[in-house]
Parts: sequence; structure tokens; C-alpha cells
Amino acid sequence: MRVPAKERKEQLIAATAELMKRDGVQAIKLRDVAKEAGAPLATLHYCFSDKDELMDAAAEHWLRHMSSFSTDVPLDSGLRKALEHVAEGYWGLLEESPADILAQVELVTWATRNAAVSPLAAKIYPAYETELGKVFSTAASNSREQSNLEFGALARAFIAVFDGAALQYMTDPAAEGHRDRYFMMIDALLMKAGV
Repeated sequence: MRVPAKERKEQLIAATAELMKRDGVQAIKLRDVAKEAGAPLATLHYCFSDKDELMDAAAEHWLRHMSSFSTDVPLDSGLRKALEHVAEGYWGLLEESPADILAQVELVTWATRNAAVSPLAAKIYPAYETELGKVFSTAASNSREQSNLEFGALARAFIAVFDGAALQYMTDPAAEGHRDRYFMMIDALLMKAGV
């Protein structure tokens, strides 16, 4: 049975994400992705021109997944509540599936290492900045609040806090205090923003 191209692309992206979680980004080989997706290698080459394009699609997949934490944000309860809600969602995913977050971190470092041939590295953080910046701006506007930080900068700082806390958590998940330190930094960021 022939699988429609759009559906096959989604299968290949999902297979790439799964392999990244299981084996790491550096281990990604197109042949393995095709096998994981149950697709011929020729089909992968039909759907994606090269590995860079496939990795770009995987990054967009994760961005959509992480953006899901901003879809049910209480936008009428103020900037603090909105940012804390997103922070809870991100931390919940980290505890539930650290392999997801580790693969995302590896994808960023892979893209940075390959920046000369792939534009992916320059896209990842601006995409988070735009998505979360809109959420934070809307929450502040709906509550008639002001922020000492521009909303894109606030989003970028939030991601910096999360990335650092996530790396520390992943190196020793059993250690105490990870979540407390993360939310202490979130609170400090919100205080800097004046909310």
C-alpha cells in the first residue's frame, strides 16, 4: 500500500526524533532513519534532499512539541502566571522524558557545529523567542502589566534558565534541589522583569 508523501514525511521525522532520543543526534544515519520508519531509503531521499533538511524538520517537530506548553497558558492571569505555567510544562517534560530534552540539546550543538553548511542553528532560539515572546506579551497586555524586559528577551532568558537547569538535572537526576533551583531562577527572572 502506497503511503502519501505528507504522511511518509511525518513518519520519517518521527523516526528521526525517536533515533535521536535513543541513540543521540551524532548517530543519525539516513539508512537507519528509513529502517526505523519502515520506509525504503529512496523514499527518504525523495522526501528530504539531505540530512540537513531532515534535521531541520526534526527541530521544527520539537519546537511544535515544546510550543504545546504555550497553548493552554492562562493569558488573563498576568505575566507571572503565564511564565510559571510554561516553566511547569517544560520541567514536567524534563522529568517525564529527559531523553527528549537531551536530544534537543544535542540537536542544537550539532546544528551549531555544522552552522557553516546548515542554517538550523540560527533558527532554533529565534523560533522559541518569537513563540514564547507572543505568549508573554499577550499575558502582560491582557492584564495591563508592564515588563522591564522586552518580551523576546524575556523568552530568550527563560530558555537560557531552562537549558542550564535541564543540563544540570540530566547529569544527576537523583540529586536534590534541581526543581527548587530552577524555580528560584524563574522567580529571579520575573523579579528582573518587574512582575
